[in-house]
Amino acid sequence: MCVYICEVSGDFAQTAELPSSEPLIISEKSLATMMPGGLSDTKPATPEVQQLVNQVKPQFESRANMNCVVFTAIVYKTQVVAGIMYFIKVQVSDADYVHLKVFQSLPYENQGPSLVSFQTGKTRDDPLTYF
Repeated sequence: MCVYICEVSGDFAQTAELPSSEPLIISEKSLATMMPGGLSDTKPATPEVQQLVNQVKPQFESRANMNCVVFTAIVYKTQVVAGIMYFIKVQVSDADYVHLKVFQSLPYENQGPSLVSFQTGKTRDDPLTYF
């Protein structure tokens, strides 16, 4: 028996069984969206992502030794691990940006988001990549 992805919609996929003689075809986009460990496409920041950024702001300010008046999420990518790793581009001044790596554990663990690492000295045009 082979299983293949029929339709990907948001965070859900429908699957179907094929005889083992049928080829297995999965697009790169499907893999990036669904495969644990794969980085998603870049998406515009949502209110939920901004909430994560707000929650890790004190951790960032302490570790980077900065006080940020502006701390606005611009875009993000996700990586499915034992929870979700967020890679987020954040505007910290008119021309300065940082990239945050934020881990959100699984809901049953009942823990808030934590700042894993960050990159400073970024611009609005710097691509958001794995780090």
